[in-house]
Amino acid sequence: MNVADSNVDKERATDVLVVDDDADTIEELVEYLSKAGLACKSASDGWAALKLLADGVRPGVVVTDLRMPEMEGMEFAERLSQFSDRERPEIIFVSGHAGFDDAVAAIRLGARDMLTKPIDAAKLVRAVKSAQLVRQLRRQMETQAPPPSDAQQPPPQNLDPLARKRSALANLRTMRRARTQHFPSELFSDPCWEMLLDLYDARLAGADVTVTSLGAASGVPLTTALRRMDALQSHGLIVRTEDSGDKRRTIIRLTAPGLQAVESFFDTYLGRAGV
Repeated sequence: MNVADSNVDKERATDVLVVDDDADTIEELVEYLSKAGLACKSASDGWAALKLLADGVRPGVVVTDLRMPEMEGMEFAERLSQFSDRERPEIIFVSGHAGFDDAVAAIRLGARDMLTKPIDAAKLVRAVKSAQLVRQLRRQMETQAPPPSDAQQPPPQNLDPLARKRSALANLRTMRRARTQHFPSELFSDPCWEMLLDLYDARLAGADVTVTSLGAASGVPLTTALRRMDALQSHGLIVRTEDSGDKRRTIIRLTAPGLQAVESFFDTYLGRAGV
C-alpha cells in the first residue's frame, strides 16, 4: 500500500479526534462517541493532535478542550484554520468555564459548537453528527460549485435543493463581506437579517444555536443583539426554548412562520437567479 492509500484509509477510519489534557475526560468522550458508532482517535494536547494530523490522520470533526497547557484550544484551532477547505475538520470546543468572549473567539475561528462540561452524551453526539453533515455539504459544494472566478454566478442546476440553499447562503455572505469593504459598517448595523440567516443555516444543518452564540455571531454588542432577538420574537419569527440537556443554555430557533418566511425568500431569490 502506498502512502496516499494509507492516508485515505486513515481519513475513512477516523470520524472524530478528541483532544484533552485530562485522560478521564478523553476516555469518557471517546466512550460516548464510540457507542454512537463513530471511530475516534485521541490526543493529550494540541501538539500531539498536530502530530497525528501531520502523520496523515484526517478526522472530519475535532472535539477539543478549550483550556490546555502548552497549547490552548484556541491556538490549536487557529492552526487548523490553515488547512485547506477540503482537509480542515469541523471544530467543537468543550470547556468547564467558557465565557462570552470565548464564544466570540470560537465563532470567529469557525467552531460549530461549544459544549459545557460535564458533557451530556446525547448532546455531544448530536453536535458531532451535525458538524459531520456541515462538512459533507461543504465538500459537496466544493465539488459541484463553479470555479472561484465564477463565484458571483448562480449556483448550478444540478445541486440538490439543500445544497442549492446552502450555496445561496454562501453567496449572500460573500456579498455581505464585499459590502463591508465598500460602505461604513454602521450603515448596516441592524443584525436581525444576519440572525435569521444564521438560524436558517443551522436549521439546514440540523444544528442547535444558543442565544449566546447567536449574539456573538451577530457582530454587535450583546445587549443590542438581545434587544433585536426580542424584536424578532415579538414578530413571531423566533422562539427561545430551554435546553433539556443543559439548563444553563437557551436554544433559539426559527418558528414555523419564521422558517416559512425565510424559505419563501430563498425560493424567490433562487427563482430570480434562474436556478
